[in-house]
Amino acid sequence: MVRPFAAVVLVLAATTAAYAQAPGTPTFTKDVAPILYKNCTNCHRPGEIGPMPLRTYVEVRPYARAIATRVTDGTMPPWHADPAYGEYLNDRRLSAADKETLIRWAAGGAPEGDPGDLPAAPTFADGW
Repeated sequence: MVRPFAAVVLVLAATTAAYAQAPGTPTFTKDVAPILYKNCTNCHRPGEIGPMPLRTYVEVRPYARAIATRVTDGTMPPWHADPAYGEYLNDRRLSAADKETLIRWAAGGAPEGDPGDLPAAPTFADGW
């Protein structure tokens, strides 16, 4: 006899595996990391203002749903300039395609993907 808790764990594991293998689901290494490297790691890295680093899959995976929520509600990345008054070189807003990628990745179980697809991590200058 399967205990109720064990049954729930089995169902969740099967559901997560199904999402992770769904065709068309974005992966961290191929689809998500480039977006985060371009738009998020400037603040979300050790020593900067972001409360958690978002440089590696291990760092990002626990926050997949929170990232999708913040991207959906427009609070991340922060950008307070009104686009009605022109375009800005340092505009940090995500494109609709980038938002959709992050949301689909989180909804699809946040799979890691092939490590060979991971782009080089950005480098930042120390200090000013």
